[in-house]
Amino acid sequence: MAVKPGQLAVVSTPIGNLGDLSPRAAEFLEKADILACEDTRMTRKLLALSGRQTAAKFMPYHDHNGHSMRPKLLTAMADGSNVALVSDAGTPLVSDPGYKLVAEAHERGFSVTSIPGPSAVLAGLSCAGLPSDRFLFAGFIPHSRNGAQKAFSEFVDLQVTTIWFESPRRMAASLSLMAEIFGPRLAVVARELTKLHEDLQRAPLDELARLYAQQDPPRGEVVILVEGASQTTAIFDDAMLKNMLTEEMQNSSLRDAVKTVTEMSGQSRRKIYQLAIELDM
Repeated sequence: MAVKPGQLAVVSTPIGNLGDLSPRAAEFLEKADILACEDTRMTRKLLALSGRQTAAKFMPYHDHNGHSMRPKLLTAMADGSNVALVSDAGTPLVSDPGYKLVAEAHERGFSVTSIPGPSAVLAGLSCAGLPSDRFLFAGFIPHSRNGAQKAFSEFVDLQVTTIWFESPRRMAASLSLMAEIFGPRLAVVARELTKLHEDLQRAPLDELARLYAQQDPPRGEVVILVEGASQTTAIFDDAMLKNMLTEEMQNSSLRDAVKTVTEMSGQSRRKIYQLAIELDM
């Protein structure tokens, strides 16, 4: 493998299974002059477990020190050093720091290359059985309920599969809120991808929310994938939905009418319920 002096390489590392470290990635990690790591301890552990050795200098590079570390890394590249940028796991720049360093390296005229490999986003998408021709990675779900609600609402009408990261501890609450906003869409919870206890649960959002509400929070990294809005979903404007609710409420309770119209339209239960309240006032 030809390594150019003063080069920045974005190197993907395993998300769980050490066998996913590619020979090319391993070679660059061994030959690099500097390893810019989200957590130097994690990168040292990866090299030790994979039986690799390197004389590279380890330098921490993350959100909190990026402003002070970027000039040092850029100066090192200007002096001819080869820098490998790695995250704790997976592909750098996918929901972790790094893009500013890549951007400045380009602006300074340094060679930038990618050594592709594992990514929880693509690993989850490939085994979810949801439409993969159009998808959107939405990042980590905001911690606050209001923040999460706003984030979900931004994507509710998009006809693309959305992919989210979440912690096991907050997963049940997030799935419940997703069910309220996205409606009964098909979704997948992918946990511990590539690891020994890999687990996929595929069901409508409301079923997944009930499943995880009834058990202790699971362990491991979690990716949640949600089916996009269908092409038919967009034809239901508020006027049509109110007409449907009015008809249903003539022979059933508000709660049952909301359930029926939600299932028929594919819209979120939250939206249908709000329209029903307006009609009932």
